[in-house]
Amino acid sequence: MAAGLSTAYFGAYLLCPPTISGFLLRRFGFRATFMAGLAVFAVGCLLFWPSGLKRSFGGFCGSMFVVGAGLATLETAADPFLAICGPPRYSEIRLNLAQAVQGVGSFVAPLLAARVFFAGTVDDEAGLRNVQWVYLGVACFDGVLLGLFWVAPMPEITDADMGVVEGEIGSEEVGSFWRQTNLFLAVWAQFCYVGAQVAVAVSLFKAVGRWRERRWGGGREEERVVIRG
Repeated sequence: MAAGLSTAYFGAYLLCPPTISGFLLRRFGFRATFMAGLAVFAVGCLLFWPSGLKRSFGGFCGSMFVVGAGLATLETAADPFLAICGPPRYSEIRLNLAQAVQGVGSFVAPLLAARVFFAGTVDDEAGLRNVQWVYLGVACFDGVLLGLFWVAPMPEITDADMGVVEGEIGSEEVGSFWRQTNLFLAVWAQFCYVGAQVAVAVSLFKAVGRWRERRWGGGREEERVVIRG
């Protein structure tokens, strides 16, 4: 089941950026793409409520796919926006700082869930209700962010702006798309990184949890389930 949820989530990352997310960014700009990603993400979070009521694993996989589609759309716009908004020589620093914040959240979120939201309530009716309420709260917070993007002033970046940034980075002719060796190597590196991350999250922690249960008996089942999910 954990593998199925991960496949649904990252499957959206595979399908959305080169299709609908990229189209939204090119056709409507950054603000509209941010808002579309937030809206899709909120819908995915809300779908967890009926999935929990029906106790449907397929529903949870579908909800995870919609959540992944929203986040993939957000990242499709956020990464180039961070790279372009500011001095080009510091674009890598801005991207690394943003990813560092995401990494801290990925580390803290399972601990917070195990200690606060799902402490002693995993694998029962109360745990399922907690899942529903947590995702409902996330959807409400996402709606607040959507409203902020609607009213807050935000610069739009045109093709001319991106051309200026490219000129500041370097004037070397890079050739056609299919000759972008660094791009394809970066895609392969990212594929290997995410694949290893998901494999560890799905398999290693589960194996360690079973070893702890055999070694000491009982263990902290709630922590293992949260990490496994």
